[in-house]
Amino acid sequence: MSPKRLPIKLKVALVIFIVSGAAFSAFFFLNYRDTVSRIHTHTEQLLERDHKTHARYIQDTLTTMRQDAETLIGFPPISGILRTRQSDELTDPLDGSSLQDWLVRLETLFKSVLTNRSGYSQIRLLLPENNWSEIVRVNFVAGEVSHVDPTDLQQKGDEPYIRLLQAVETDDSLFSNVTRNREKGSVVGPPTLRSIKRLVNDDGAVIGAVVINAVLSELLSVPEYEGELGRTYYVIQNHVEPAFPLATDDQSFVLSPEETPRVLDFKVVAQQSVGQLIDLGSDENLYLSSVPISDAHVPFDFFIATDIDAGALFQQARHELWRNFAHALVLTLLASGLGYVFAARLLSPLEHLIDEIKKSAGLRGDQAGSLSKGGDEVTLIANNFKQLTSDLVRETQRLDMVLTNVAEGIVTLLPDGTIEDANPASCRILDEDSVHLTGRNLFEMLGFDEEHGKEILCETISARGDQPPQQREISLKKQAGEPIVINLVMRHTSYAEGSRFVALIRDVTERAAATARSEALIAALRRSNAELDQFAYIASHDLKAPLRVIENAVSWLEEDLRPHLTDDTRESMDLLRNRARRMEALLSDLLKHSRIGRVADSVEKVTGVQLSESILELLDVPENIRIVFSDDFYHLTVQKMPLETVLVNLIGNSIKHHDRGSGYVSIDVKHSDGFMRFRVEDDGPGIEPAYHDRIFDIFRTLRSRDQLESSGMGLAIVKKHIEVVGGKIDVLSDGERGTVFEFSWPDEIVQEEDKAA
Repeated sequence: MSPKRLPIKLKVALVIFIVSGAAFSAFFFLNYRDTVSRIHTHTEQLLERDHKTHARYIQDTLTTMRQDAETLIGFPPISGILRTRQSDELTDPLDGSSLQDWLVRLETLFKSVLTNRSGYSQIRLLLPENNWSEIVRVNFVAGEVSHVDPTDLQQKGDEPYIRLLQAVETDDSLFSNVTRNREKGSVVGPPTLRSIKRLVNDDGAVIGAVVINAVLSELLSVPEYEGELGRTYYVIQNHVEPAFPLATDDQSFVLSPEETPRVLDFKVVAQQSVGQLIDLGSDENLYLSSVPISDAHVPFDFFIATDIDAGALFQQARHELWRNFAHALVLTLLASGLGYVFAARLLSPLEHLIDEIKKSAGLRGDQAGSLSKGGDEVTLIANNFKQLTSDLVRETQRLDMVLTNVAEGIVTLLPDGTIEDANPASCRILDEDSVHLTGRNLFEMLGFDEEHGKEILCETISARGDQPPQQREISLKKQAGEPIVINLVMRHTSYAEGSRFVALIRDVTERAAATARSEALIAALRRSNAELDQFAYIASHDLKAPLRVIENAVSWLEEDLRPHLTDDTRESMDLLRNRARRMEALLSDLLKHSRIGRVADSVEKVTGVQLSESILELLDVPENIRIVFSDDFYHLTVQKMPLETVLVNLIGNSIKHHDRGSGYVSIDVKHSDGFMRFRVEDDGPGIEPAYHDRIFDIFRTLRSRDQLESSGMGLAIVKKHIEVVGGKIDVLSDGERGTVFEFSWPDEIVQEEDKAA
């Protein structure tokens, strides 16, 4: 799109975006440059502080090594050795100690120093005779201190540090060049620093020397200080004198921190300025400083070098730059948006009016544009008004169609309850035409007095909109005297002309009649159930009474006729008594069966352990039958009744029908989809598949009652209990050996409020 065709408000916003964006970007970039410079300066200051700390550490270490050498020559063993060697008898004229005594004492002294000084590797006493031979030497290797056997002592007169001792006349301790340690003329050790203290007689002649060797990397291990920047290294550069030549590998050494080895090119380091942070490229900076050593007898220079990762050093500044650029973008967009809004408010009042018309008409932008043919705002407004009018007419027709055809009556009321308008359904329900309805008070028509009508209106006003409205059922009579029941729902609403009430009227005459019939049937069913319970109880009681009389009469006859009874008559008496008892048990089981599902059970909860103990107490378990409950069963927590009744019947049934000398009954349970799946298994005689469904019938037994005393109600009671709670029972058996009863039982039993209903 050409810029000329852009609206003015968009042009203003675009100019603000470009100008403010450039200004913010320049400002934040200059701020970034200043931040980098300040970080650079501050880093140099911190590194200078750190290097001073390292320099003091190096100076203190060299001073300690020099002082140790000077201290050692003042101890008695050295002067004692010199006196003893001058004596003809090799005995100290002062205390009578032998030369060997003094040598042992000096070795002990050297060992003590080596043990207490980190980095020391050797301490030796050298005398000029035999080309500066070692008299005493103690080594510290791998954490162990040991003296060198006299046969292994060496001559050191050809070593550079001995020639330095002879060439320099001073009473101060000397330091040798840092070189790799040599033994018997060969390089065998790491870079070593030596502190040398000469021994002189009263005439000033050199009569010996004490030499302390220290492994440079252990003596001056680079420490790591808290808050230290970068990685710090020590660089040692030996002074190369023509009189004392050094091998190329012995001219300079680098000490690195632990676990951060570094190979520095000293030629590169030597070319850098001291005391400045130098950019070496590839995001690597180097800060170099020298260690001031005032002693003229130190033949080497110490430098401290620190590597700095420039990327990490300036990372925060770069993040800050990008964050500032993001802020600049946000501020630029905000300024552009404010400029756009200001220009729109200042220059486009007609456009604002058009937007309001579009919102009122519910138009889309492309529809409004298609109606505008002239392209100016006035034409666009006119077209939108036409469209708005058309939409209002169409919406009115749609609403009128809905109100006319809806089955429910809809009535609008004035604040005092007077009918303002009513749809045809309300006229039909109230048996009035619209002319007679309009202007009448709805509540008077429905039979309410004035106070009750006002109360309903107040309740409607105070009702919350997010709650369901209150429904009222009202009984009326039409003009012809026909009764009618209506459902009334009230809502309060407001619009431009004020507040109104909307009444929804529904004819519920048929539903009310159906509800009344249902309630009558429920009441009749409750009475019937109550009468059935009473009848069952009375019948059971009345039927049991003659049975008990028969049983008692049999007992009396046995007592009275005991001398005259034969085996046949006794068998007849027992048969009569058993038949009476069987009938009494049958009546009890029938009563139990009839009350299943109609009498609420106890809601007591028990654990599997408690339930198993209760079941075993209720059963007469023979010694030859094992009852085994699984661990899953013990971990249950269930409602005790009627599950206890079901399990007692199933387990008792397995015990009663068992046909072997010994056997078992196992009870297990698994959980699945909100149900417990119980499994009761025995090793009894089994049940033929043809009887799997019939065994649950009332009075059904697979063996004659004369062979096995049973009412035939146990499994029927079990099945009814299971089906009442929503479960199912199955039988698994091949009819030859063993039977499994599996039944499902809900995890939670829903207790009905009224079992009789």
